[in-house]
Amino acid sequence: MDNWIERFKSAKPIDANQPVIIPGEPELEAQAERKIKGIPLVDSVLKDLNEVALNLGIEGI
Repeated sequence: MDNWIERFKSAKPIDANQPVIIPGEPELEAQAERKIKGIPLVDSVLKDLNEVALNLGIEGI
């Protein structure tokens, strides 16, 4: 498997601006980033969560 990944990753990309990736790689990168930065929320969800917090008398996000 490691040999396959190495061969695959060393292939010439179709688009020089986009690296060759293997299945699951974007998801692993997103998971690592979200562990550090948190899960991104769209403004409407953030607003709704803050309204719920206000109604419960707790601090919002």
